[in-house]
Amino acid sequence: MTNPWTKSPRHSSRDASTGPLGHALATRAAILALVAVLAACTDNGLTEPGESGTRWNADETATDSRRGVDLTISYNTATQRFDGSVTNTNASAVTDVRVEIHLSNGTELGPTPRVGLGANETKPVTLDASGQSFSWYSVHVELGSSSS
Repeated sequence: MTNPWTKSPRHSSRDASTGPLGHALATRAAILALVAVLAACTDNGLTEPGESGTRWNADETATDSRRGVDLTISYNTATQRFDGSVTNTNASAVTDVRVEIHLSNGTELGPTPRVGLGANETKPVTLDASGQSFSWYSVHVELGSSSS
């Protein structure tokens, strides 16, 4: 006969796989996993690493900054291209700087060829958008040999 005052090991709260402790650990693990996934996402979940996700109207001048490299660019309706500049505001040179533009129609312009920028150096940026119809765009600067 089983003693009713003795807990069976199967129902012990010391067993991490069952009971209140097991459920608490499983819940915490699930919450931690969800937090990690959300932390890895950007503000809208649709951008690449390094992208701010800011949407600029076609008649607005866009700006972006990444690790001391500043981008200013705007759309020229007459030439159907984006013209602007990248400036290294750092005291030392940076390498492999490039720019991408994402249009509201899903088209990605660029990236531009990689360029190096000396300390406090500015270089022009131009991306052709001939034939593109869009209402907004987003921009970002990339640095290094991969998107960052």
